[in-house]
Amino acid sequence: MFTALFSLTLFLTLFRSVFADFTIDTPQFVQCQDAQITWTQSNPPYNLIIVSADDVCGNALENLGDFTSLETTWLVNLASGTQVVLSLEDASGNEAWSGTITVGASNDTSCLQSSSASPTTTPPANVAEATATSHSATATTTYSPAGAANAGIGSASGALAIRPLSPLTIVGAAVAGAFAFAL
Repeated sequence: MFTALFSLTLFLTLFRSVFADFTIDTPQFVQCQDAQITWTQSNPPYNLIIVSADDVCGNALENLGDFTSLETTWLVNLASGTQVVLSLEDASGNEAWSGTITVGASNDTSCLQSSSASPTTTPPANVAEATATSHSATATTTYSPAGAANAGIGSASGALAIRPLSPLTIVGAAVAGAFAFAL
């Protein structure tokens, strides 16, 4: 009985370490208005990028830079109807993804640039500067949602958290599996 309880405890501990609660919220974006973006604590600094919802593994539409805080404000410089996903990576390589965000309509078009502008910007060199500065994107293309971006695994906000498996986690899982089969 002790062996079974020990195996279960070991397995649950390893499971929780693999599926950590590192998440990013799925905020509402409105064309040419500030948006508050927040995430949960992990291992700073955090690199935040905005990607197209139809190609989450493609080039970033906007690299908002590195942050040591758990939030930033960003001027939504995307045309209404644009669909994007936020991608956040911590210093350990853990990733968190928002759900798909569709930019809402606004009568304000003063922040929109021509479609010939470069879709990416260079992040500030100083991390402290990045945490205190608002950023804006320049892409104005409309995108369609992708299946993986809408998976919604994780919190109720539709966010997805991914944590890479370490060799220690794999060995621990193998040991837990061996204990389970021994019973």
